[in-house]
Amino acid sequence: MTERPAIRYGAVTLLVFTAVHLLWSLLPGIFQTWELQAGDQLLRLSYRWQGKRPTSPDIIHIDLDDRSLATLPYSKNDHRLYAEVIDILKAAGVRTVLMDMIFPQCGDLAGCTALASTVEAAGNVHFPVILATRTGAPLGGQVHFPPRTAWHIEKIEKFKALQGEMIMSNFIALNKAAAGLGHINCDPDRDGVYRRIPLFIVTPAGAVPSLALRTLCSFLGVTEERVRLDETGAVVLSGAVFASGRSADLRIPVDEQGRNRVHFSGPWHDSFAHYSFATLLRAGSSPQGRQDLTDELEGSLAIVSDISTGGRDIGPIPLASYYPLSGLHGNFINSVLENDPLRETGPLVNLLLSALLVLCLTGGAIQFRGFRFGVWAATLLAALLGLLLFLFLEQRLLFMTVRPVAALGLTVPGILLLQFLQEQREKLAVRARLAHLSHYFAPSVMDKILNEPALLDGVDKKELTVLFSDIAGFTAWSATREAREIHRTLNRYFEEMAAIVFAHQGTIDKFMGDGLLVFFGDPVAFPDHARRAVLAARAMQRRTGELRREWEGSGGMPIRIRIGIHTGEVVVGNLGSSSRMEYTVIGSNVNLAQRLEANCPPGGILISEEVRRRLGDEIPARPAGRIQAKGFAEPIAVYTVESG
Repeated sequence: MTERPAIRYGAVTLLVFTAVHLLWSLLPGIFQTWELQAGDQLLRLSYRWQGKRPTSPDIIHIDLDDRSLATLPYSKNDHRLYAEVIDILKAAGVRTVLMDMIFPQCGDLAGCTALASTVEAAGNVHFPVILATRTGAPLGGQVHFPPRTAWHIEKIEKFKALQGEMIMSNFIALNKAAAGLGHINCDPDRDGVYRRIPLFIVTPAGAVPSLALRTLCSFLGVTEERVRLDETGAVVLSGAVFASGRSADLRIPVDEQGRNRVHFSGPWHDSFAHYSFATLLRAGSSPQGRQDLTDELEGSLAIVSDISTGGRDIGPIPLASYYPLSGLHGNFINSVLENDPLRETGPLVNLLLSALLVLCLTGGAIQFRGFRFGVWAATLLAALLGLLLFLFLEQRLLFMTVRPVAALGLTVPGILLLQFLQEQREKLAVRARLAHLSHYFAPSVMDKILNEPALLDGVDKKELTVLFSDIAGFTAWSATREAREIHRTLNRYFEEMAAIVFAHQGTIDKFMGDGLLVFFGDPVAFPDHARRAVLAARAMQRRTGELRREWEGSGGMPIRIRIGIHTGEVVVGNLGSSSRMEYTVIGSNVNLAQRLEANCPPGGILISEEVRRRLGDEIPARPAGRIQAKGFAEPIAVYTVESG
């Protein structure tokens, strides 16, 4: 692994990832929507595979639905209807009530008085207000805020929170009677889907909490003074007291604008318990019915809302295209009570994930090429998606998914293109480098070298089979011949021998006068290199016999050759000086092959014990005694092989 590939592939990968991140910033309308929808898909998978998330039995919905409208004792717009509902809930022991309905005007004084009186007597009912919002500086101007609407939260400036001013609240008497007020502002994301609740909207009077947060704090006995921001900017409810008496600090994750991404438990009718207005009024009309309600509702948090066809608070959420938005309150409260929040990773974590992918892709590009790199990238992508899915399903940790996947998908073809171009350059360089060696390697071996240039790099010790051959009596014959005839004869002989060597995947080391040095098993390894050498030697003897008969008829050289073959460890590789390099073999085992050739009778093949042992019974070899080879202390056992 060299520095240059690391820099080359790392630069390409980093460039693509940086470009994707810039596109995400420059075109948020497109790419951030993809991220949001990817998160929706994870929620749907979770619901499909794991069913609905755990829901608190303390949360109930009181629904003004279409069936109730037909049986109501009052008009939908009659305040006495809601006074009676609140009275029944109080009698049933409901601990806290969230009214997701706003009563801005009082046309019927008697009805308004009845509602305000009932709310004041209950002491646990929370009503909404609506703010005009924008990001950045407050809107300015004189604004009337009902008492106990805004809180003073330290370090609220940590958020790039929405700024707002009051534009609608309940009639004055109802605001005074309410246990608390909170905003119900909730805008959909860019694609029109509702996913987040802003927990605070900053106003000139202070930070107005969302109605869901305000009601939750009352339910858990958390006062304004015990609502704070921790070092990460999350909202913390200190000393929250549950119905069981257990006390704990609850941490609510939010984004940089102070919004909580709602963790939906399931679709509307597959999550919380629902009671219609009709059911509630019918049960509340009799002592037994009220007792049954007490058994079921005592100590609970009730969310009262209008979900009838004429209601306007309907919109899409990740799990449904048609959903009463009062469910946002219930799902937010539930995620806090069940300690089951949906946590989104921050910019730093997402940046670290991208950096890890850059390192993995760069390392893979250095180690693998072509198809193998494609397999590596596909494996990396599968591992990434599997990890992100696991973290979501088991930890409810939502990573930014689309951006790293898109960056990875765009990087892979870029690296493959770079590898292809680099491979072509390397092949051209290798072809130029091997131009003078093309007569020494078989064409099939040349193709492998071109595909794997590293085969010729460096020097190594390997066990190879070395073949020496020379022409018997060549010196005496050439002394009486003209140079042109000698040249023509040797060229014809070497062409025939080279063809045989190449046919057996041998490598020609060098031509030495009338001699030939060949080795088998490198640069492309073959486990049967000894067998290939012997088969080549037999073919060489047969072809030499044919040349002899051809040339003797025309007065040419009566050619006969000697061949010696030995297998052993040699040094092989590019050897020489900076101005002249040769791919060659050296060592004592090369010398021994030459000694065998020198002791071989003309027309014969003399092999060593090492060669014979590797042949087995496939090619017969007869013992030929021992020879005292120059440079070797002990006599060498030798064998002869018939040319066949």
